Amino acid sequence: MSKGITSKRWNGEVSSQEEQQDTKRRLLVREAGRAFNEYGFHNTTLEEVAVRLGISKTIFYHYFGNKNDVLKTCVEVGFEIADRAFAEVSSSEECGLERVTEFVRLYVKGITSEIGACAVVLEMKSLRADDFRAFQARQKAFDRKLRDLVQTGIEDGSIDAPDAGVAVGWIMGGPTMLARWFRASGRLSAEDIADQYAKFARRSLERR
Repeated sequence: MSKGITSKRWNGEVSSQEEQQDTKRRLLVREAGRAFNEYGFHNTTLEEVAVRLGISKTIFYHYFGNKNDVLKTCVEVGFEIADRAFAEVSSSEECGLERVTEFVRLYVKGITSEIGACAVVLEMKSLRADDFRAFQARQKAFDRKLRDLVQTGIEDGSIDAPDAGVAVGWIMGGPTMLARWFRASGRLSAEDIADQYAKFARRSLERR
């Protein structure tokens, strides 16, 4: 294969045969997530995603058995980003408002990162039934942890919210649309957007 052809495959992001396998897998997940967010899970084929990356369908199926596996990985990425953000703030000694605000900043920054385009997929119900139930249980468990954090802020007087559950719905609902419109090449950087979302969270929840 000539050097020119190699640079076109994987959109030029994998420069040699020696690149780590997880790098290629990450690119597949990222591009598939973007396509799912843009066109919908059922309207997207893995062949179309392969074309977007300049690779063959055979290469795609080397990494993923089917489209459900790709969507499952996309959703998993979203949970990993949320879990990392929560773990970082959970050990903080700041008041509840500060911890919730920082969670929002870290979470939004995560889902606007390179792989973050696949992280927030509004297609979780398109998963196989057993995978959907497993992720649904995981979502409920995470929501409980975040609700407890918001409740901490209510109790320490830093957060003004009539109901912690409603507040969590707002906190997690806003970023869900980011993957549909955010582009790294756009006017605002991931840092800019994360900072603005954090400010919105603070202004909405802080006690005045």
